[in-house]
Amino acid sequence: MEPLEVFTVECAEEEGAKKYDEVIRDILSDLNIARAIGRLKVYIDPKEPVFIVVGLFRGGLPTLTLGDAADINSVNEGLLVSVNEEQYASRIVGKLFMKYGRENVIQTDRTSVIVPFKGDLATQIDELSEIVVYNPRDELKKNVIEALLRIAPEGFRIRKHFISEKMLAFIASEDPIKPEWIEICKRLRKDIGAEE
Repeated sequence: MEPLEVFTVECAEEEGAKKYDEVIRDILSDLNIARAIGRLKVYIDPKEPVFIVVGLFRGGLPTLTLGDAADINSVNEGLLVSVNEEQYASRIVGKLFMKYGRENVIQTDRTSVIVPFKGDLATQIDELSEIVVYNPRDELKKNVIEALLRIAPEGFRIRKHFISEKMLAFIASEDPIKPEWIEICKRLRKDIGAEE
């Protein structure tokens, strides 16, 4: 699925739909999430008033593990973890503090730490290598929520949302959420091929 292969704004007012199209594209671009969304459908009815967004995320956002971002070698004091990807150094050190306890980890410099031996060496290296350092889905969800809050019309304080690994659904209004709006949301989800 290509980024924003499907992107439509349904609105009775054609000029309003065009403006919202521009605003949404700008916000998605500003938050660097446009490439992560494959399909997006927006429904706006200012007379009701209701604002609905459904989207389908693109697959293939791999997690970064400690083994991807660092070298692990045996030394006299334990296992030396040398971080190659400096932007993840503080995350890696934090994860190792949580796993082994701050008092058991020796930080030799900003990007290198020594953790104590625990059991079988090969098993411990494998376990360390599999620690997830960065999951882009977590940041994506946070940025999507921020985007939805920016995109929703001002004053639409009553909101209902759902975000999973594959899709998002968001309804906002000045009024309590009506059952017919949930049905519109379900229709839009079918339109973009969201099965959840």
